Amino acid sequence: MFRIIVLLICLLPNSLEAQVPTASLRISSSQASPGLPLVSRVFLDHTSDCEAFSFGVTHDPSQMELISLVRGAHLKDATLGGVSPDYLMLEISPTGGGGYIVGCLFDLSPPITDLAAGLDRELVLATYEVSPTAMGSTQILFSGDLHVPPVDLLVVMQGLEIIPAVNGGVIDFITDCNMNGVPDSDDIANGVSQDCDGNGSPDECGFDPTLPDCDLDGIPDVCETDCNGDLIADQCQPELDCNSDGILDSCAIADGLSQDCDLDGLPDDCEIAQAQEPDCDIDGVPDACAVASGAVADCDGDGVPDQCQIQSGSVDCDLNGELDTCQLAAGTASDCDADGLLDVCAIDQGLAGDCDQNGTLDACEIQSGIAQDCDLDGLPDECAIAQGSVGDCDQDGLLDHCEITSGSATDCDLDSVPDDCEIMNGNGLDCDLNGVLDDCEIATDLSLDCDLNGELDFCQISSGLAADCNQNGELDSCDIGSGVSSDLDQDGTPDECQSDEFIRGDCNANGTFNIADAIVTLNYLFGQATVTCKDACDVNDDEVINIADAVYKLGALFSGGAMPLAPFPNCGPDLEGFTHGCESYLATCP
Repeated sequence: MFRIIVLLICLLPNSLEAQVPTASLRISSSQASPGLPLVSRVFLDHTSDCEAFSFGVTHDPSQMELISLVRGAHLKDATLGGVSPDYLMLEISPTGGGGYIVGCLFDLSPPITDLAAGLDRELVLATYEVSPTAMGSTQILFSGDLHVPPVDLLVVMQGLEIIPAVNGGVIDFITDCNMNGVPDSDDIANGVSQDCDGNGSPDECGFDPTLPDCDLDGIPDVCETDCNGDLIADQCQPELDCNSDGILDSCAIADGLSQDCDLDGLPDDCEIAQAQEPDCDIDGVPDACAVASGAVADCDGDGVPDQCQIQSGSVDCDLNGELDTCQLAAGTASDCDADGLLDVCAIDQGLAGDCDQNGTLDACEIQSGIAQDCDLDGLPDECAIAQGSVGDCDQDGLLDHCEITSGSATDCDLDSVPDDCEIMNGNGLDCDLNGVLDDCEIATDLSLDCDLNGELDFCQISSGLAADCNQNGELDSCDIGSGVSSDLDQDGTPDECQSDEFIRGDCNANGTFNIADAIVTLNYLFGQATVTCKDACDVNDDEVINIADAVYKLGALFSGGAMPLAPFPNCGPDLEGFTHGCESYLATCP
């Protein structure tokens, strides 16, 4: 492709510059790994604002291939002092091949904005694909021969064409077989990679194929384990590794990784696995060694650890690791009922009781007469009492139900508790102190509890908990409920026991009817006073005390209105109403 860069430069300086500006172009140097991408940067240093520039860059195509070319930070980022040019040409396929050419003009029209003078102005970034076979080093150089006509190496400042100083870049190709960007020698020196065969190449990249490899696994013997130092890789001597754990037997024993209690040179675990030695408890120690060292017991001397006999079915009911037969023979355990099961086990397993926890079966204590069992339930009486499963309310050591059954105690309510205990403990009432529970008396004669509250009427009256104002032996509530007595005001007291005469309209209960009664009514209505005889304030007898009563009183006193309803003008009861009542009429009625 044929491209011609035309740089239009207006050389109209306003004044003679005192000093000719200078510029230099340089290409970054770096290391690269064969087969991996590489980024190269071109920088500009210039002493005056740059108006335009052009250059070409060449490389060795046999070592690298240019795959992309983009503008650098100072051709796009104003925050870094850069400028986006009005004209920028980036060509990665010049007619001269093997490189790229760049042409840039910052401003084509006023106002003119050029690239400010400075150092390290990043112009372009070129990305190369490095050949997998690249070796040694290569150069990236500035060139004016990549295009026809040639693209000059040129920087324009102050309207002057300045030929810049140039510095090419050097790319050193490193040996990096694992392609981590670090030379193999550095990986090995820093311990990042191993080189067990000393061929200078990290092990992950391969080994020296000329070295011996007894097991043909691709890893030289020199790189594999040789714990006994016989110059033969351990994995090539499987006959010396009885348990196939990858460690020779002699090394495992020497390092304490395997035990050899009988010192025959063969690890115990191998002898056990190969059934050369029994290990009944599977603890990795041959039984003979365990018994001989005292690590396990063999109370019957049969050569088999007791714990193994127990595991295989011999009895050790208390799980103490000793055979029951050995304990009985030694007298360290008992079997009072001769059932073949240690007493302690019978108790622990819930097969026999030991309620007092003295180590002797309850059945044995009852049978021998040491303990009593009056109800024949197999549980000593003292335990039944202590556990609260039966009662002994009088604490005489005899079960309550045994005393009731034998007739030595009464239980009128059939709750299995002697009556005298219920009375004594406050769980049953005997208010008349006749020795018989009140509940039993009431059940026998319901008339003794007319209000059916579970308490004898006599006791309620005697204690003052209930009234009998007419002293007929019956609760007032029962007299009223049965109709024997009336209670027109429904205050719970028979009418014959009450005297609530009053004069209607006499709200202040002073025996007279005047304007003061109207004022007291109003004060009562608005919370400023209290009254003792509300019926006296209800002057119109409508069973409601309100402002109408005050108006009624004033009308009667000053306007010729109707006088209060009866009782008026003399004292008397309220025969029709009962809503208010007259708790206390302070005036004296004749």
